[in-house]
Amino acid sequence: MARPRADRVRSRAMRTKTTTNPVFFADEALLELSDEARRDALLHDQRSVDLLTWNLFASLERHRDRAWLADRLRLLGGDKVREPIRISLWTGRTREPRLDPSPRYLALVRERVERSGTTGDALDEAMREFAQPSEVPVRIESPDVLCLVDTYLAGYPVGVGGRDRLLELVDTGLDQAARLGKQLAVAVVYPSGTELGGQVSARVQALRGGLRQELAHRDRVGDVVLRELSWQQLLKVWESEVDWLDLGGQPVKAFLSHCAALGLR
Repeated sequence: MARPRADRVRSRAMRTKTTTNPVFFADEALLELSDEARRDALLHDQRSVDLLTWNLFASLERHRDRAWLADRLRLLGGDKVREPIRISLWTGRTREPRLDPSPRYLALVRERVERSGTTGDALDEAMREFAQPSEVPVRIESPDVLCLVDTYLAGYPVGVGGRDRLLELVDTGLDQAARLGKQLAVAVVYPSGTELGGQVSARVQALRGGLRQELAHRDRVGDVVLRELSWQQLLKVWESEVDWLDLGGQPVKAFLSHCAALGLR
């Protein structure tokens, strides 16, 4: 019997072998990420945006020099960010604090749905979908600023009920920031040099110039900080701080190789 070619054997092995991603503090990550499919992707999908989000931000939360960390996080939250700093991941939907849509937005949606002829149980069902809370990958709190950070890698996500994702974060974040007496900042992290990065950046620029018009259902919008940062830039910041992070025993080299394979360093 003819032996299979070596390149075919390697190809078959690559298709069947299950690899494990270099996840920092894996037990903690799996506890905080409640969705089973996303937990599996965190461990085994090389394109998991949750892996990048967790490894970078969960480790930054352990930074020993909190004043220096606050200074670095101004890239995302603006110049008013200062210590003390608290970073939380994957909050808003299943983890507190919740990010509920604003009552004014829901009233506007209800009016539009009713005008389409939807009534009764169908109307109630439609409104239940739009009333679902939103999840934000990273929440950064400092004394004067609430910063909500959205992260992108393989696709541009949509908000609850098909809503524009960034507009959703601004609208839900404004109410929460007002309750806390803080300024709202919304930031995005995306891969530079890609079509996705270009789309996200263009949307941020559009919102900077037309946020008031796009949130016409609100009486007041106020001063919202909108920032954008590439994974490549964030990774450089993170690498410069590695010695100040509590990462003993974590697969740092393997993670950097993982980022290189994604074209992020």
